[in-house]
Amino acid sequence: MKNKNYPEQDNRSKGFIILFMTVAAGILIGAVYCTRYNAANPWIHQYFLPEYSGNTVYEVFRNTFVSLAAFTVTAFLIGLSAFGQPVGVLMLLYRGFGIGIAAASAYLSKGLHGIPTVFILILPECTAAAIISVLAVRELMRLSKSMFMFIISDSYHTDKSFKLYCLEFIVLIIASLLVAVLATVLNYIFSGLR
Repeated sequence: MKNKNYPEQDNRSKGFIILFMTVAAGILIGAVYCTRYNAANPWIHQYFLPEYSGNTVYEVFRNTFVSLAAFTVTAFLIGLSAFGQPVGVLMLLYRGFGIGIAAASAYLSKGLHGIPTVFILILPECTAAAIISVLAVRELMRLSKSMFMFIISDSYHTDKSFKLYCLEFIVLIIASLLVAVLATVLNYIFSGLR
């Protein structure tokens, strides 16, 4: 017996792949940018770079959480717009840009000695941040598309309620909090790699 949901599941998988490819494109752009320009600005490195994430445990936690939560809240608000989908793509490029900057900066400043920094301090945080970002943008795109379809056809094209949309973003904020705790613990334990 065939699964009737298979085409829908296949489309979801393709959607995730496209969103992660957008992040990957941002990573590539960020890595290339880092080879020519300074990455010391927090708007550029997004606090993924350990040496710029803070000097105390509190600063590392605060900077990491604020960066992740600000992205998630922005995605939430943009999802309320009928024209939010292109902005969501740009947000993923931006998130990938920060990840690319962080990894490339570690290699450029430390050479091969930057490998432990990338694998222990940057990669876990950036992987979690990329997943949270993709999930936030996916939900942004769903609601934005639904609102756009309502504008052009006067019919609501989603079975998701606004309450569920809010709940999903609350879960993503809690996940951001956990990632900030993880990043803080790793930066504390492996402070010699910073």
